[in-house]
Amino acid sequence: MDDSIIFRMSAFSEQGGRKYMEDVVEIRIEYEPTPPPPVEEYPKSQRHGGQEHSEVEPTKQTETIGCHSDGEPAPVSAMWVESLSNEESSGNAPGDQLAEHVVDTRKSVAFFAVFDGHGGREAAHFARENLWDLLKRQRGFWSKDHSEVCAALRKGFIACHHAMWKQLPEWPKTITGLPSTSGTTASVIVIRGAHMYVAHVGDSAVVVGVKENESDINLQALEVTQDHKPELPKEKERIERLGGSVMKKSGVNRVVWKRPRLTHNGPVRRSTVIDQIPFLAVARSLGDLWSYDFYSGEFVVSPEPDTTVMTLDPKRHRYIILGSDGLWNMMPPNNAVNMCYSHDKMVGPKGMSCARRLGCTALLFWKERMLRADNTTVIVLALQDRGGPPVPMHRDEIVVDMATGINHVPFPGTMYNTCETEHVDAMFFEEDEMCDEPERWTCLEW
Repeated sequence: MDDSIIFRMSAFSEQGGRKYMEDVVEIRIEYEPTPPPPVEEYPKSQRHGGQEHSEVEPTKQTETIGCHSDGEPAPVSAMWVESLSNEESSGNAPGDQLAEHVVDTRKSVAFFAVFDGHGGREAAHFARENLWDLLKRQRGFWSKDHSEVCAALRKGFIACHHAMWKQLPEWPKTITGLPSTSGTTASVIVIRGAHMYVAHVGDSAVVVGVKENESDINLQALEVTQDHKPELPKEKERIERLGGSVMKKSGVNRVVWKRPRLTHNGPVRRSTVIDQIPFLAVARSLGDLWSYDFYSGEFVVSPEPDTTVMTLDPKRHRYIILGSDGLWNMMPPNNAVNMCYSHDKMVGPKGMSCARRLGCTALLFWKERMLRADNTTVIVLALQDRGGPPVPMHRDEIVVDMATGINHVPFPGTMYNTCETEHVDAMFFEEDEMCDEPERWTCLEW
């Protein structure tokens, strides 16, 4: 089996029936860094930190993978760093510096993420803009040792969470004057060669469609992630160990926010009246800074992700689906992977993409059940056998070959590859994950 994969990629994101849109996606495809050469080969300015190096500005080149007919860039783009400033490279060994700006144009690394925000868009947007860069900076991220890569993913999530704390004073306060309660789920996959690394907090999810035998009529769904619900034994034990608690409200288990009564002024004492509010329906997330426990120095709503690594085999693994709970609350994983499978077999060239098919079907199910549809975001990667027959392209899809680098990604105008992406101004408030806080209008362009 080749050590890299080729896949068709599509994405879909829709507000549903909510007033606010806080789902965002991030897709990056970049060249992999090359291993650093011996120290003696470094330029003098990099070895000794001379004046030449201090004047170098970071140079970034961006290649648009998909764009509209009028030339406007679509959300999917590839970016890589040619050089680093002192600020970007501070604290890294010389080998780490060179590894970040010398790239191997024969190989690519791909990053896909779904962020489902709650309590405001700030955390979801911050994660979209910063998580990937923070992950790459962690020691061990580019290692060939899977355990080191997974450790780097965990450190990167925690670094992103703490970086949000620095931004908290700038985020909008609640109507009662309390600091922002913005947070976000994060389901992330990183593909390098034939390996897929997964990191996850919250109740978005990653599912793989598997075909064990060619004679099988249907695919089997492999649920790579598990929702971090507060009622899970390991999550509830961790929450209670940190002095937190879990309570039900309207039939949903929620992490309790313990806060002084709003009429309280001055320092918190033992006699201070503490309100206990069943607040958040996930046990892990990024950005829920209100859950910090000063006694243990930890967050009751943890930012530490579960991590997994898989070796992908396109002969067995046919689809990778990342979705927010707007999809999974309406569609079991087995139904989702088989809908993609049957869709590709039945729908001809230039048909609806797999991601759009899943998203629109989920929204239809919300409507049929007479429920207000949640925000629904989907990314679908349809893996292709390198030696197999070509599959007709649908609308809004592109092909990525991880072995040949981003320069070889097809551009608009190639057969069955329209790369059209709608831009929608939408707004919503995630009421299912949070409660007891007033709605705040926020806006997102996607």
